[in-house]
Amino acid sequence: MNSVKVKINKLILGLTSVGTVILLMLPASLYANHFRYGTMSWDPVDDNGTIRLKMQNGWTSNHGFISAFTAGQYKLNAITISWGDGASNNSLDLKIISRDNTTNDTITEMGDYSSSIWTAGVTHKYSSAGTYEVYWSGSARESVTNSGNGSAWRNQTSVTPYFSAANTSNTSPVSAVPPRVQVQDNKIFQYQLVSTDANNDSLSYRWGTKAEFFNGSGNFIMPTGMTLSSSGLINWDVRDSVLSASESSLWVVVE
Repeated sequence: MNSVKVKINKLILGLTSVGTVILLMLPASLYANHFRYGTMSWDPVDDNGTIRLKMQNGWTSNHGFISAFTAGQYKLNAITISWGDGASNNSLDLKIISRDNTTNDTITEMGDYSSSIWTAGVTHKYSSAGTYEVYWSGSARESVTNSGNGSAWRNQTSVTPYFSAANTSNTSPVSAVPPRVQVQDNKIFQYQLVSTDANNDSLSYRWGTKAEFFNGSGNFIMPTGMTLSSSGLINWDVRDSVLSASESSLWVVVE
């Protein structure tokens, strides 16, 4: 079996769980020129229902959506965020914060550049208490071995706006993992996901659903023998005797 790499990216799923997209790949030539991953997080702005949402996204550098821009430039009126309460913002801007033409990595940050001064993130005011599913969705995720997991993508986070001064200091958790982790071939692989919460809230991990990461429903089809504990420990048996040859190319697994 050829060597296998794991690409770990990030997506926030509210106050009690952190989601991670894991791409399992062989040569770089397997990459399609598409969206790779996204990260969402949010903070309360006041105790009257206003929050600030932040988002970063990764792309292959020659993706048509972002390929004409270099680090420090802005793509204006680029995306639409749905806030979960029937409202949406459809003219949000992206800033290119890094571009690596060697590795084909491009990272963008969402915000506002309408006044020619960059403000990271966007605010939204909710009219009533509750939990809202905020999302940004689209198509053309990188090609994967099992297309049953879908090519459309969806960044999503659960938001609980505050209507009490006692709660306004609570924020969403943040994950912190390297963009790529080398997996030794023909071994049992273990990796501990790392995330933090500024309020010391208890964090737990689970496999996500298709609807939380893709425009679809149902369960993911994952590589044989991959498990995830509630404490964030990933185990995957990549020994030749366990995995078939078809499982040694690009997969998408969502936690």
